[in-house]
Amino acid sequence: MICRQFANRMLQKEGIMEHLETRVYEIPTDKLKKEERPLRILLLADLHNRLWGAGQQQLLDAVDRFSADMVLCAGDMVLGRKHAGMEQAVRLFEGLSKRELTVIAGNGNHESRMRQRPEHYGTQYGSYTKQLKNLGVQIPVNETCRADYCSMPIYIHGYEMPLEYYKKFWVKPYNGKDLYQKLGRPKEKGFHILLAHNPVYFRHYARWGADLTLAGHLHGGIIRLPGIGGVITPQVRLFPRYDRGLYEKHGKYMVVSPGLGEHTISFRICNPPWLIGILIKGTG
Repeated sequence: MICRQFANRMLQKEGIMEHLETRVYEIPTDKLKKEERPLRILLLADLHNRLWGAGQQQLLDAVDRFSADMVLCAGDMVLGRKHAGMEQAVRLFEGLSKRELTVIAGNGNHESRMRQRPEHYGTQYGSYTKQLKNLGVQIPVNETCRADYCSMPIYIHGYEMPLEYYKKFWVKPYNGKDLYQKLGRPKEKGFHILLAHNPVYFRHYARWGADLTLAGHLHGGIIRLPGIGGVITPQVRLFPRYDRGLYEKHGKYMVVSPGLGEHTISFRICNPPWLIGILIKGTG
């Protein structure tokens, strides 16, 4: 397995196709009429400037096959390192801009630290977001975007969690107040999607009112064991509760991507990258 992972990394550098798993989850909601076509969302997270085929064609082909109405990014599409390249992430957004899609990108901890620490990262964040905005990508930083679909108003909230909640070796207690302070309370009408990146605090997102939270960050637990799941997070926490997949709490849902790339720990064991499709199906 490790030899195959190393070979895949070498293929990646050459822009040659390699295996990418896909998953599709269904989310029911009475906010959409049952006779209306399900909303098709493609979730991207934790690309970390990885290349998937020449010109990101492997990812773009998957977008076309899924017939997505909307592409939502749950953060860490680039690497938050000084002078790190961003060209592969921008190339993906360039490809998406040629399709008639709503594309909305929330910040993960990598984008957040570039934005919040210009004394260290200089103009990296501004340069990256300027390119994306020129391509029509919306980047809500503690803001809300509206995108109506059939009879259902949709509110996409981009939440930038403070950086102290991403520190290694511990999980800082979280009471949700920061979420209310930055985004207020969600309107009762409409379907609310929260781009939160860090899935650890799902119960607070659900309590706040997110019908669907989209997250990543934990890279699926990096190493996965049968019957147990992810072993360790990038923050060096063992056996994370929300490592990848679909979760539900009191009628609220969260989908966690294991990511499309890696950074500090550049391997995966029994934990392939996923591209995730989500169908929002009406029951109203």
